[in-house]
Amino acid sequence: MIKVIIAVDENQRTVQADYKDMTILELAEELGIQKYIIGAVLVDGVPKKLHEKINDNTEVYVLPVLSGG
Repeated sequence: MIKVIIAVDENQRTVQADYKDMTILELAEELGIQKYIIGAVLVDGVPKKLHEKINDNTEVYVLPVLSGG
């Protein structure tokens, strides 16, 4: 099982996903998170790239693109 914390919009939400052999980007797509709104991803607290594979029993934290001036 994978715990996914999604903080890419105004409401942070947490979902559980069944483990599959997939990348972070594939997981995001399966959950309906569009690539262009992902600014950073932490897997068990460690920054990861979207093309990296995820393991079972991990926590994935998806953060938005930051903007401002």
